Amino acid sequence: MRRTLLALLLALSPGLALAQYVGPAQPLPPPPPPVEEVEPVPEPPARPGALPPAQESVPEWSLRRLRLWGTLGATFAYGQGSVSLGAGVGYFVLGGLLPTLDLAVAFGSSQSVFMVKPGLDWFLPVPGGVVPFVGGYYAHWFISGGSLPQDAWGARGGFSFASVGPVTFLLGVAYERVFTNCTGVCAYWVPQVAAGFAL
Repeated sequence: MRRTLLALLLALSPGLALAQYVGPAQPLPPPPPPVEEVEPVPEPPARPGALPPAQESVPEWSLRRLRLWGTLGATFAYGQGSVSLGAGVGYFVLGGLLPTLDLAVAFGSSQSVFMVKPGLDWFLPVPGGVVPFVGGYYAHWFISGGSLPQDAWGARGGFSFASVGPVTFLLGVAYERVFTNCTGVCAYWVPQVAAGFAL
């Protein structure tokens, strides 16, 4: 009986050996290459006087609120045209609104004219060096030679140009209409030129 079991075991051993064979040995995969660290590229230095990136689109009027300027224009009193020279001041209060006060003296006619002109302008909140504006004003003229004073209302518009540093330049046109003591021309268009400082 033992011989029979031993013969049977020897007869089955080659099959067991074949059942355990899994093929030739597989080579191990190579290790992954080392990851190289990339150094961050430094940002270029900011140009002198530039705003931070988050403020590049901030309008110039929101940084410098006080305006002082000199004006050159034209006016009419009792139908006579004259050249006017003056000065003004304004202060930005909210959303590009600029209350203004102008004083001017007109010459070139037989009468001397002194003008007081409060007004309100709105500068559109757009970035860049050219800013459009619109506005309105009331004007009162003191006239020499015994003539009665005159009053007018006006509407104006144009562009403000920012040049070097705080220096500003304004070019526009205004429509004026005299509503007291008017003789001759009572409604007209006048050019407006101003240069000043934004503080």
